[in-house]
Amino acid sequence: MTVKRKKKGTFMGGRSVTAAFSLCLLAVVAMIGMYTVGKSEQKQNEIEQKVAQAEQKKQEEEKAKQAEAQKVQEQEEEREEEQRQEAASASAKRDTETDKTDKAVDTKVINEAELESEFQSESAEIAENVVIDEMEEASSDAMAEEPTLSFSAETDKLFWPVAGNVILDYSMDKSVYFSTLNQYKYNPAVIIQGSLDASVMCAAQGKVTSIETLDETGTTVTMDIGDGYELVYGQLKELTVKEGDYLKAGETIGYVSEPTKYYAQEGCNVYFAVRKDGESVDPMTLLQ
Repeated sequence: MTVKRKKKGTFMGGRSVTAAFSLCLLAVVAMIGMYTVGKSEQKQNEIEQKVAQAEQKKQEEEKAKQAEAQKVQEQEEEREEEQRQEAASASAKRDTETDKTDKAVDTKVINEAELESEFQSESAEIAENVVIDEMEEASSDAMAEEPTLSFSAETDKLFWPVAGNVILDYSMDKSVYFSTLNQYKYNPAVIIQGSLDASVMCAAQGKVTSIETLDETGTTVTMDIGDGYELVYGQLKELTVKEGDYLKAGETIGYVSEPTKYYAQEGCNVYFAVRKDGESVDPMTLLQ
């Protein structure tokens, strides 16, 4: 009986030790699990923080790009506005200059008409009171006394030959587009819009040196105005002058003709060129 109790006590003790060991093992496993979970959560938090930082940086870069694009757009709009203002200013200036030219030409024409009327009246009286020989002598003297021609780009200005907008600018440093010809080429003159049958005025006092009919500019008149300067008028008809005639500024040379085939799409116009010693000069720098 004594022996049997001892074995039973030993068996119970072994079970207690096993249970204690199991509990310790479970505690260790639980601690390891808690540590692993804690590390995982920390790592997850770090990853989420990095993702959030990357997203914030991306948003900041997007905002910077949008701000830069907005700045570029505003600068472009400012440039366009400046160009529109410059264009409007240039147009207003040209309109003002055209109005001044129209008034100056109209005043000149009126004065010339009055002078011509007075001259005709005086000539009629002289014709009635002076003998034929005296008239011939006076005529010979008048022909012998040719007016002195002089023109200076620094002190003198040219009248506009016709009232109208410039439809093709002078350009000898780069080519310009000609609609009718459908090509770019240099332009040694200004092409001024004009109405059919409108009067074409002499831009400065001068002498008619040649009258030609050319394919491009039609009936064309060239005048010497002194000091190496020449004026060329094209696209004319019904001339009131001939070679050798002297004209004053504002007197009529002829009238605006139908355009030649070289300017069909541009419409009726006056071809106006200036030359100095045979070289082309921009007429816009001399027109008043």
